[in-house]
Amino acid sequence: MKRFLILFSIAILSLFSVERNGTTPIYKIAVEAYPSTEESRALRDFIKEQIQSSGRGQITLAFPNTENRTWEFDKRGNASKETKSYLQTLTQVDKLVLVSSEDGQALISFVDVLHETIEYRNALPDSLSKTLVSDFLSYLDKKNIYLALSHTGANTASQVKINSLKSSYVAGEPIRFEIETAEDNYVYVVLVPENQKGEPVLLFPNQIQNDNFVKKGERVTIPDKRISFKASPTPSKDRIRAFATREEWKEYQLRGKKEDSFYRLLPPAVTGTKTLARTYPNPTTLTSPIEQSLVTEWEYETLSR
Repeated sequence: MKRFLILFSIAILSLFSVERNGTTPIYKIAVEAYPSTEESRALRDFIKEQIQSSGRGQITLAFPNTENRTWEFDKRGNASKETKSYLQTLTQVDKLVLVSSEDGQALISFVDVLHETIEYRNALPDSLSKTLVSDFLSYLDKKNIYLALSHTGANTASQVKINSLKSSYVAGEPIRFEIETAEDNYVYVVLVPENQKGEPVLLFPNQIQNDNFVKKGERVTIPDKRISFKASPTPSKDRIRAFATREEWKEYQLRGKKEDSFYRLLPPAVTGTKTLARTYPNPTTLTSPIEQSLVTEWEYETLSR
């Protein structure tokens, strides 16, 4: 299998060593240029400023002796044995961003430190470096939304009850349950798969049940009988999380393929370099509506047949 070398600037984005400010999860991020050319340093500093000013992550210090390291991944993005040994030393880091600006090309690679793989990689001519950074930040926005949906702390004062769920299901078994609210609220119900690479799925609202304003005492069955929702085909421990909020989450896109019954929650649709201007006054961030919601969680186990 062919391998390619990534000898580019290092930026470290914390992925799974999630820090919490109260119930707010956040990535740690360190950014460094390698090789340390003038162009790479400028791109590094621009990325750091964008992440810091927009609250997309917590900037951390760079690692010593990074210029003596070679970061090697195969064409699938899997780290070489030597690179894995480097990644395993990054105990305070979740994501590693490798940034380069050489020979007229700007490149950003986003490494999942826990799984030792590249999950995002894109390159454009230097003249389009701001567009490249904008594309990367849009990807980071999506990851931050998933992080908030998965890790925002459950609240004992949550106003949503989840009824009719079992503690275990057989692989592929249909799942249907009810929610009930103590007050009038918008309710968002999300499936969070155990597999960290899996993306949270918005079970409610969905393409059939698109009105998610639930009145006090009202019971809603999820999903609608016209939709099929089944336990994972393989053994796992997944979570269903219900978010109650007085305000609709208008900040996000609800996107799904025509053949899908359920949605993904995505960042606002922007074009060009508009993502660069998407900043939020502290303490507000893109994920604040999620983090400010009251959360109820139910974990269930999927068993083999």
